[in-house]
Amino acid sequence: MIVYFASHSIPLAIVTTMACSLLLQVVYFASVLFLLWRSSCACRADERAEHFGRAGKLDSSQQMFMR
Repeated sequence: MIVYFASHSIPLAIVTTMACSLLLQVVYFASVLFLLWRSSCACRADERAEHFGRAGKLDSSQQMFMR
């Protein structure tokens, strides 16, 4: 409505509306991809922390073998 009142052109208002809709969808899709990427990074970090946490709990026979 704002574009129509500013330009008094129905085709321009339709094109602007479609462009804004497309832009919103692209931003939404990119944000979902970003959240998935961040989630996978957090999951891998937890796995690494878990792996290194177990390495610190070696018993004495394993520690001698590691040296």
